[in-house]
Parts: sequence; C-alpha cells; structure tokens
Amino acid sequence: MTLANWTGIAGGIALFLYGIRLMGDGLRSLAGPKLKVVLEKLTRNRMMGALVGLLVTAVIQSSNATTAMTVGFVNAGLMEFTRASGVILGANVGTTVTGLLITLRMESFASILAFVGVAAIVFIKRKSVNDFGGIIAGLGILFIGMSLMKDSMAPLAREETFTNLLLSFENNFILALLVGALFTAVVQSVSASVGILQALALAGAISNLGQVVYLILGMNIGACVTAVTTAIGGTKDAKRTAAIHVLFNVFAAVFFVITWKLLPIEKWMSAVWPDMINQIAYFNMLEKLAAAILAFPLLPVLEKLARLIIPGDDKDESNRLMHIKSSDFATLSVAIVQAQAEVSRMYELAFSNLTLACNLLTREKAPTHSEMSRIEKTEETIDYLNRAITDALIKITAAGPGLAPSDARIVDRMHHVICDYERIGDHADNIAGYVHHIKEQGLDFSGGAREELASLSSRVMTFVQKTQAFYNGVSDLTIEQIEKMEDDVDDEVDRTQEMHIRRMEKGECTPEIGMLFVEILTDLERVADHALNVAQAAVS
Repeated sequence: MTLANWTGIAGGIALFLYGIRLMGDGLRSLAGPKLKVVLEKLTRNRMMGALVGLLVTAVIQSSNATTAMTVGFVNAGLMEFTRASGVILGANVGTTVTGLLITLRMESFASILAFVGVAAIVFIKRKSVNDFGGIIAGLGILFIGMSLMKDSMAPLAREETFTNLLLSFENNFILALLVGALFTAVVQSVSASVGILQALALAGAISNLGQVVYLILGMNIGACVTAVTTAIGGTKDAKRTAAIHVLFNVFAAVFFVITWKLLPIEKWMSAVWPDMINQIAYFNMLEKLAAAILAFPLLPVLEKLARLIIPGDDKDESNRLMHIKSSDFATLSVAIVQAQAEVSRMYELAFSNLTLACNLLTREKAPTHSEMSRIEKTEETIDYLNRAITDALIKITAAGPGLAPSDARIVDRMHHVICDYERIGDHADNIAGYVHHIKEQGLDFSGGAREELASLSSRVMTFVQKTQAFYNGVSDLTIEQIEKMEDDVDDEVDRTQEMHIRRMEKGECTPEIGMLFVEILTDLERVADHALNVAQAAVS
C-alpha cells in the first residue's frame, strides 16, 4: 500500500460520506415538514410506528435522523415511549436501503449523475428542483466515492497483514463486534460503514461473508451512538427510547452470532447472491428484518427492561428547559418541536397562575402563604422560560440557513406568543398581589363588586382558553369571531367601571378599594389583549 492508495481511500470515503449526506439532505428537504408530521401523528401503535419508521428512514436515508427525531419527540412529550419503540425497530430496517442501492453498480453513470445534479442546483433557481438535484448529485458522488475507494483498496487484497486481520475477525466475534461498533460510532453512519465494506468487496479484499459478518453486527450497535447522545439530558422516557435502540441492536447481534454458528447461512446466501457486495447488503437487510420480526412481539419486554435500566420519574425542576436540548439544534425539525413543547408549557404555567389569581379574587378568604409562594415561583419560571426559549429560537434560526418557510413562520410565531404569555403571567401576578394587599389591610369588595369581578374574570379565562385553542389549530372559531369576543370583554370592562363609579358615588365603596378595583379591571383587560395577540399570531 502506497501513500497514494491511502489518500485515495480517504478521498473515496470523504466523497462517499458526502454523497450520502447530500442525497439525504435533498430527500429530507423535498419531503419537507411532512416527515415531522408523519412521525408525530401516524404512530398510533407499535405496528404503525414500525412501518412509519421504516418508510421515513428509507426516504431520508438516515436511521440516525429518524431515531434522533423520535427521541426528540418523546423528550418533548409529543410521542409516547411505547409508540416510539416501534419507530425504532422500523428505522433499523429502513437504514439498509443505502446498501441495497449500492448493489445496483452505477459507477459507469456516476459522473453523469453528479453533473446533472450539480447543474440542477447551480443553474435552476427553484427550490424543489435544487432539492431533486441534490438527490441526483449525491447519488452520483456516492458512486464516484465507491469507485475511488475500490481502486485504492485493491492492493489490500494482497496485504498479508490485512488478510490476517480479516481472519481474526472471522474467528473472534467479540473483537469484530467492538471494532465494528467503534468504527460506526466515529463515522456516525451505519450505511456508510456497510458501504465501505462493500467497496472492499469490490476491490477483492473480502473473499467471503464470514470475514465481515460480525463487523456488520457491531456496526449496527455503533449506530446507536446518535440516539444515546440525543437522549443525554433529556427526560427519562427519551433515555428509555434510546435504550430500546441499543437493546434491539444488541439483541440482533447476539441472535445472529448464535445463528451464524449454528446454520449454514453463508452457504445459502452465496447460492442466491454470488457477488460479495450483494451478500453484504442483503445480509445486513435480512439480519435487521429478521431481528425486527422476532423483537416486535417482545417490545413490551424490551420496554420493561428499558424502564429497569432507566428507573424512576423525572424530577420537578421548574427553572430549566424540560424539552429543549442544544444538541438537537442540528436536527431542526426536532428542535422546533421541542421549542413548541416549551412554549405550550409556558402557556400552561401562565394560565395556571391566572386561574389561581382569579380564584383568589372572587373568594372571601385571604390568600395563604403557600398560594402566594406558588404564584411567585411559577412567575419566576415563566420569566425564565421567556428568556431561555427566546435564546433557543435565536440559535435554531442561526443553525438553519435552510429553514423551510413553514418552519420559519412557526419560529416567528413562537417569538411573539411567548412575550404575550409572559405578560399574562405578569398581570396574574399583579392581580394576586392586589388581592393580598386588600386582605392584609382589612379591606374587602362589596357583594356587587365581587359578582362583577367573578363574571369578568370567568369571561377572560374562557377567552384565553379559546385563543390558545385557535393558536393550536383546534378551534372552529374564525379570527373575526375571536376579535368580536375581545371587543365584548372591553365592553364588559367599561360597564363594570361605570357601575363601580355609581357605587363610589353612593358611598358603597371606599376610594382605596376603588383604586385597586380599577387596577384589577385594567389587568384583566390587558390579559384579554395579549390573548388576542396570541390568536392573531396564528394567522400572521
């Protein structure tokens, strides 16, 4: 082996990896946000999850991306752990498509494919054509890389050291599993790892499947690194989802190590596919498929085992992001979904404080110390989330020059609504503070004032819920109807103020309590204003 051979191998691997990346990016971009919706919405049960995981991975050519999205959705609370386990199984099968694609042996057309793809990217200013061009160019570059690797690896077939190494892998499955796992953990793509083995086969450096079968099993274990990394710092269920990924591939490796030793699998495969690159591709596919079929009925057992490995429940840590992880910013669809989960959490906290403040407002008993502490702590969390989510949204935008227009609009809406949630929380805190002051001073509202506040606060809380439903796309109301409802709130505030003035003129209300009454009305009116902003953000 000369220096030129080694540099050729390095260049071939680089082109091969870049081709896979370019092809996958084009496919993901062409499919758009629909992949995210498919994963999130169409995984009602384990079987459907497995099919969706298989199809999505076959489309985007990356089990790493599918498993990372799945772990991210579980971390965001948008997918149940039991649904995610099926997706993981399907993704493991779908990742074998690249190896099957390589068996088509398109090296002769590789340069033409690369030229056509690059021409589509450079000369046509249309995103869908650019995405399609990326797919074609990626496919061409992939095969150019394969050809370069094959030519540069040819001398390896005559290297005694290399042939002895392969022989050691054939006789020492533990060493082969570890080397395969480590290699894929570094390369970060099992498709690329298996593709490199196919290049070695094309170069004549691999003479029989037994030399690499344990390497392939180890490579599939090494592919779990991405899911494990994504789950670090996530929820317990997100970590359990990553654990399922690891358990499945370890189960598949153990099963096929035993099966390979007991059955003449190599003889059967060589009879059907004499070509070594086909044997490598089809063994990888059949191993994944058979393991998935065997593991599917055992998923409840694997899920219980994952719960034993990752025991307990998530701690209640208020002032932290529960769903967003900075490591997910490279996978924009995951980061956006997790940001949406944090925004929903912020709304729930703001509405929780508003509900508690309004309940304090309309009852005779003074607020307890624990109630005021709860409102104060929740308000601190809301303020923290406002800052942290804003920072995350800025990072998402910075990380995504190719952010789809629909995703860019979602990010922009989140920027707007978190400000309104924060202000709703502020007004709820103000109302609770006024009530606490009134009770501390031995003051109280008249019966009529309390009834009016009960009516207005109930209307405002209902309005906030309806605007949030509209923002989430689960409302039958139109924006015109929402705006009319906000006008009705303003009208009720005006009527309540008029009645308050009449009570003060009759001496039924003191000036001090009257001033606080007006401040509370103002806060409730402002809450409705911010709720309207949330609804309007959905149609902006």
